Amino acid sequence: MQIFLDEVKQQCRVDHDDEDELLQIQLESAKSTIAELTNRILFETMPENPPDNALEITADLKLAVLMLTAYLYENRSGWNEANNSPNFAIPPTVEAIIMRYRYITL
Repeated sequence: MQIFLDEVKQQCRVDHDDEDELLQIQLESAKSTIAELTNRILFETMPENPPDNALEITADLKLAVLMLTAYLYENRSGWNEANNSPNFAIPPTVEAIIMRYRYITL
């Protein structure tokens, strides 16, 4: 399942093109972060001979990617002014979705 920039912009409630490049970078970062946390290789469409840890992006994973992208967009400084501390934690809803897909090697 593909994730398009228009969908990211809708999730982030952005209706201009000024930040398209930033949103694209944040989208790729969100996908990369989810791949790392799940120990998976994410595919928009599954290849013919996928590796054992391959995972096709499903509707719920797409939602997790969109939500994490929006979180990165809204917290772009990476700093929590109220607590004067770094501000990067995976939102609990995103974590709940992606942890079901965690690939554990023995």
